[in-house]
Amino acid sequence: MQITLVRHGRPNYSGAERCTPREMKTWIEGYNRAPVVCSEVPQSLIDQAKRTEVFACSSISRCVESRTRIAGGCTDEVDEVFAEAHLPYPDWNGPKLPVKVWRILFRGAWFLGFSRHTESIRVSRKRARKAADRLIELARIHGSVMLVGHGIMNVLISAELRKRGWSGPLNLILKDYWQPCTYRKAR
Repeated sequence: MQITLVRHGRPNYSGAERCTPREMKTWIEGYNRAPVVCSEVPQSLIDQAKRTEVFACSSISRCVESRTRIAGGCTDEVDEVFAEAHLPYPDWNGPKLPVKVWRILFRGAWFLGFSRHTESIRVSRKRARKAADRLIELARIHGSVMLVGHGIMNVLISAELRKRGWSGPLNLILKDYWQPCTYRKAR
């Protein structure tokens, strides 16, 4: 059996370069609405998709669009259980820092338990367990499944797969857009 986790395509979004923590809400909303840069889809990923039996993806538009670019108009499994664990942010009006700095700080704080305006890491891990259950079920039925998902949720799902005896990459935290990671387990 095989489960491939793919991070969605790069969103075509620039947004503000600097903002306050409170302004991160607007930045996050823009990022979530942005279309993906479709010209960047690696041919090797398209070829791998041709050998995949069933596809799953997050219900967030950048994943649905990415899945369409990878596998055509398939409509197998679109489910919010695969959606990203969004960035938290505090309601502060300052200081104004680069968005990249806030993203790193807020994600680190999220891993440590800060979850203002989003679900907690505990809830996200519970959802990742459900997502892994669904992917394993699809792999048992079809043999191979490809999930077009998100950076952090794919990390949490991969941890669940490894806990259940699936072999594959250990650390997905630095995986770039469109990058697949495949996990395998004998039937």
